[in-house]
Amino acid sequence: MANTVEKRRSFRIMRFTDNGKNENTPPNTQHRNSIYRKSQETDGGILHMIPDLDIPQMNFTDEYNIERTIAEGCFAKILLATHRPTNCSVVLKAVHAELTGLKDFIKEFHYSYQLSHHPNILSAYNVAFQANDYYVFAQEYAPYGDLASNLGPNGLHETACKLIAEQLSSALGFMHSKSLVHRDLKLENVLVFSPDFSRVKLCDFGATTRKGTLVGKVKHTWVSFVPPEVLESVKNERFICKTSSDSWQFGILLYSILTGSPPWQSADWVKDANYAAFMKYQKKKTTKIPDNFRKFSSRLIRCFRKYLDHSEENRAKVTEITKYLKDRWVDSKMSGSKSATLLAHAPDNDQDSICVYINQRESRYSLDESKTRLQRIMSSYGLETTIDQAAVKKRIWDWLSSCDDSYEDVEVF
Repeated sequence: MANTVEKRRSFRIMRFTDNGKNENTPPNTQHRNSIYRKSQETDGGILHMIPDLDIPQMNFTDEYNIERTIAEGCFAKILLATHRPTNCSVVLKAVHAELTGLKDFIKEFHYSYQLSHHPNILSAYNVAFQANDYYVFAQEYAPYGDLASNLGPNGLHETACKLIAEQLSSALGFMHSKSLVHRDLKLENVLVFSPDFSRVKLCDFGATTRKGTLVGKVKHTWVSFVPPEVLESVKNERFICKTSSDSWQFGILLYSILTGSPPWQSADWVKDANYAAFMKYQKKKTTKIPDNFRKFSSRLIRCFRKYLDHSEENRAKVTEITKYLKDRWVDSKMSGSKSATLLAHAPDNDQDSICVYINQRESRYSLDESKTRLQRIMSSYGLETTIDQAAVKKRIWDWLSSCDDSYEDVEVF
């Protein structure tokens, strides 16, 4: 009997770390047999059954010491806190009750908790309560912040970008296999657990919706991440939720971490010249690669064309990135050349002229390569390919001497 009581007591202060092992965590307000659930074929059904929960009332100070505010937005604020009974650091997501209904809060908490067993999805604990004007639930703490706070002006190293892409594609692919669409993928919603980006996790499921559901636009998100079909919809218009919107946002995020900024301000071909140039290239109306994509390898450009297709029906699945992980992503010639450095640091009004210089230089190199190949072919057939420079110079002087007498002074440079 004593052993049974001890086991129950130890369960109530248990959580799961990144590698799935149990450690101390705040006691559960809603008791279950296990917080860490293994993936089952029936999870799809459980995920879509949003429960009616009785959220208990309590104050923050009843069990938590609030250390600081990590982030604060229009609808919620993220608090770093210490759970006094277990001395554990946790994150409390406090959603404004006036701006978010109880039903929407329960849906976000439900998805956050049920998806927690994936290694690249942020763990949510079975702790939810109402404190004054907030609905609150507990999550694990990410010690290195989000991708936005880790991103420099020139982006991240290619190796780190591949690690991030692989993990996010796994998390999103898992959600899509359960017929769920995240709908709000951006830098702030990817949390970092190791400085080399070998462990990142997807978070914030406030906009997550079942595939095929009629939805409206996600409020207060970055316009540069919004897919064109959503951007083109009128105010209050509802449309069918599809996984292709995650594919688009995944492509924008991938470009952002590689370069430090999104490829365009909005997917509007009329108002945004960068997007218009990409769409023209995408539809094969020109062979000129858009200037802001020139640093990438041909394989990665092919990948971007699949993810950032204007037609939502033609976009690649998020898991397709695994086909490109062994390829080189950044063109070493462009990234390491003097011209690329000038392009990266030049003012906006000078970038066009620099791009023209680069295009001309690369065209000249291509022409030289063609000449070399032609000379090699001619030599293989015994044809003379060398030129007698002295004979050429003599012919020029003979021609100048035979010119009209009116050209008395001829300067040769």
